[in-house]
Amino acid sequence: MAEPETLLQLGIDAAREGNREEARNLFSLLTRQEPDNVQAWLWLAGVAEGPEQRRAALERVLELDPDNEMAIKGLQAMGVPLPKRESARPTEAPSPPPEPQAQTQPAAAMTEEERFAAELDSAFEEYDALPRAAPPPRAEPQPEEAGQLPPMPPRSSPTPSRASSARVRDEDEEEPARRGPSPLLWILLGIIALVLIVFLIIQLFFPPGRPAPAPPTQVVAQPTAPGVGGEPSPAAVATPGEATPQPSEATPASTPGAEPTAVPPTEQPAPAPAPVVPPEQAQPTPVAIGTILQADGWNYTYPNQLYALPLGPRVGNFTAEKGAFLHVLVFVANNTGTNQPLPRDFFVLKDSQGRVYQARPEVSSVAVRPGVNADVGHETPIPANGLTTSVYLVFDVTPGATDLMLFARNKPDQGFIVIGRVP
Repeated sequence: MAEPETLLQLGIDAAREGNREEARNLFSLLTRQEPDNVQAWLWLAGVAEGPEQRRAALERVLELDPDNEMAIKGLQAMGVPLPKRESARPTEAPSPPPEPQAQTQPAAAMTEEERFAAELDSAFEEYDALPRAAPPPRAEPQPEEAGQLPPMPPRSSPTPSRASSARVRDEDEEEPARRGPSPLLWILLGIIALVLIVFLIIQLFFPPGRPAPAPPTQVVAQPTAPGVGGEPSPAAVATPGEATPQPSEATPASTPGAEPTAVPPTEQPAPAPAPVVPPEQAQPTPVAIGTILQADGWNYTYPNQLYALPLGPRVGNFTAEKGAFLHVLVFVANNTGTNQPLPRDFFVLKDSQGRVYQARPEVSSVAVRPGVNADVGHETPIPANGLTTSVYLVFDVTPGATDLMLFARNKPDQGFIVIGRVP
């Protein structure tokens, strides 16, 4: 799972960029991960979708921190009565009423949004001034986040520690010196002896320079043309084992002196390629999450049932035409022999209503953060080394779609259900 500080910082960056929906999703995810995080609830109130969500978030802040000034001011601005504090002492004498002051010209009344926005700006500055520990170089991903990197399988064996290496060297130094030939020397001598025996057998049974016997030729008498000597034609010389051609009803006898005609070989028709089923007609069978499938020289899998997340209708300057962008993380391995990006139309997404959705590589290039939420985007070349690489995909889908199936266009018989419903 991702560090809370990383999620909080990503949400603050999204809020400052004006992407309130992405920030709201990130802060909601952080409050589910840490229900007692006051900062997460306070920021969620700042980007809330409506008054009810903002009021609930601020009341949660007061439950965790009854003296939080930001939450108190926010509820007062909304006209919500503050809950009674348990720590308040009823025996304390009430403070004297403030002395009346000269009436001054009231300032222009600020709207509720303007007051809370001003308080949030002050909170931005206070949060930036707080000391924070340096974030780790690579955060472990949270499956429900589109902005995090999924765990990748190890690609190499771990390096032994210095202590274990030193212990191995000490044991090697303490081992007494061996006497006599080592086992490796005996193995080498055995290989040399075996090679010599094979060489002698070849020289004995297959001596070099012996010519191969030529098969004797047989002369078959053939009729000669009038006025021509009785010498046989070249076609009359045949080797043993070859059948002498005989005239038949299907093959007319050759006329003496006529030129032989060549019979062209019969070409076998090439097998017709298997028809490709259109995605609209495909009925892929769901396979288990993590199953490795193959198509067109690519290995691919959907490794986790939570690696698909809808993140609103906007990504950067792109707006979803059908209503929502669905972010999907897949693992692939390039076995095609050529360094190239994953083909644009390699994957197809189809819902239970029969609608087909194509990937948007240009939107993926904007949403991907290499090394944070994926290794590469959809337009980045992948080395043809057979190693597992995480690829960030983005699909433009219709809200309300259910049971979305991800499958390869050229392997429409199997696929993965990546999400049950798009809100």
